[in-house]
Amino acid sequence: MSGEPLPGQADLGVLVFSPGAEDWVEFGPPHARKRVGFHDYAALYAVPGLYERVFQDELGMCTAQRVVGLYAEALARLSRQPANERVIDLGAGNGLGGEELRRVGIGRVIGVDVEPVARKAALRDRPGVYDDYIVGDLASLPVEELASIAAMEPTAVLALSALGPGHAPPEVLDRALGLLATGGVFAFAVMPTLLPDREEPAEQRTGYPEQLCDLFNRRADILARDEYVHRRQTDGSNHLAVAFVGRMR
Repeated sequence: MSGEPLPGQADLGVLVFSPGAEDWVEFGPPHARKRVGFHDYAALYAVPGLYERVFQDELGMCTAQRVVGLYAEALARLSRQPANERVIDLGAGNGLGGEELRRVGIGRVIGVDVEPVARKAALRDRPGVYDDYIVGDLASLPVEELASIAAMEPTAVLALSALGPGHAPPEVLDRALGLLATGGVFAFAVMPTLLPDREEPAEQRTGYPEQLCDLFNRRADILARDEYVHRRQTDGSNHLAVAFVGRMR
């Protein structure tokens, strides 16, 4: 829905990004300009249409469409009907990924995000997309809440722009994948520097390379891999990502 105004969308005006680094974004009409942190998702979600304007329209973010598309292709190859799928949208945000999942016919979608404002924004901007939306950290959810998610017997976990430094740590992905039975499908994207065969010391210390190595080599079969441009950065360079679709052994 890039370019389409959301209900109650304010005049966002011309966007201005902080020079030299992705620190802030300025928006609004000439008489009422405002600044919010570039990664202050609560502030971005609080303004209808602002997150989409910044990341989709201005910077070309495409991971939701790309990863959901790969997942849908995998379902077709596996002869699985989208309407029968029960998907956890990990790091659901304001519902961009959930909307894409519904677009390809997924029957049941549960959103999970640590940010309360994200849930409010999803219900405001995309009512009906989620069958349920849980606010909390999967790695530390109370046992009864985690049991309620497991009870729906999820068939897939998708994480759309929600993994890596500054986002969900590896233990959150591990907890989500633990909710899948044998044959469950996952789809997510990560920065190339987080892959096991890279040599960037800071990224190697995040725990992701070890987790992904174990997942790819022992716990799952990889069905698809795609390296692409997640979005442009504000300096014009490309923010790369690698998407994976796999099936739990």
